[in-house]
Amino acid sequence: MSATLRTPWWMAGAALCAAAFLIVYLGFVQTASGQLIDVALREVTGRHWHPLPELDPENRWIAVWIMAPPAGALAALTIPQRDWLTAGIAVATVVASNITTQVVKHGWLERPELIDGAGSSNALPSGHTTMAAASAVAVFLAAGSRWRPAAGVLAAVWGAGWGAYIYLESWHRPSDMIAAYLVVAGWGLVGGWLILRLRVPDRPAPAHPRPHAPELMCAVIGVLLCGAALVGLYAGGGWSGLELTLDGASSGWHWVAGTALSAGPAWLLAAAGISLFRYEEARLSPRPVR
Repeated sequence: MSATLRTPWWMAGAALCAAAFLIVYLGFVQTASGQLIDVALREVTGRHWHPLPELDPENRWIAVWIMAPPAGALAALTIPQRDWLTAGIAVATVVASNITTQVVKHGWLERPELIDGAGSSNALPSGHTTMAAASAVAVFLAAGSRWRPAAGVLAAVWGAGWGAYIYLESWHRPSDMIAAYLVVAGWGLVGGWLILRLRVPDRPAPAHPRPHAPELMCAVIGVLLCGAALVGLYAGGGWSGLELTLDGASSGWHWVAGTALSAGPAWLLAAAGISLFRYEEARLSPRPVR
């Protein structure tokens, strides 16, 4: 190889995801203001119609609908090539992400009821969102370097789409989805480090790669969605508007804010992941293009 994998960068990225997870938990769960945002945005979902089919929380087949399409794509990428190592790492990433979510949600984190209606049952991170994001990231990890940027965009569509859908169905608060994305991103970095350490990139890469369309598109969509969340919170009346929502008011701005906040971070993480893989593969490429 022309260079060695920069392990500290990958481990620092995973640590950063863990730190961001802790910040989300402390900010949204352990403070009254964070709970106000979360609860108010969740309350408003039941007061607005959306065109998607209703999800039955008792229907366990939903997990199959979430994970079966990415599982099929993963099989198509790895079985014909008999790339069992990559498949194993990708599947291990999915398993580790989901175990982490369940352990920290049910065995570690607590939710004090700091405002009326917040409840004391912890739901952070979202299990279904973890399933969606992790299974999509597995496909991203298994894709060859030529197709990985496109797979990253599709992973963002799948993960963010299910995160927004679950929010619109009032299953989870926005912070639950953000935490799920961070869990998956952290394990995705570990899985990506293993794959690049054990597998030579499958095509030449530019010696000094620049951001291309996929990561730029993900970054722009992520910024726009997060910006829309802030605009929605402001236009909905700020703190006083959130309090009115708890009293029964119905603001379309809060509906927009919650939906955008439940999806936007997934797109930003996808942009970062695509960029990191592109730069590292460029360094590791055995035949860099000059």
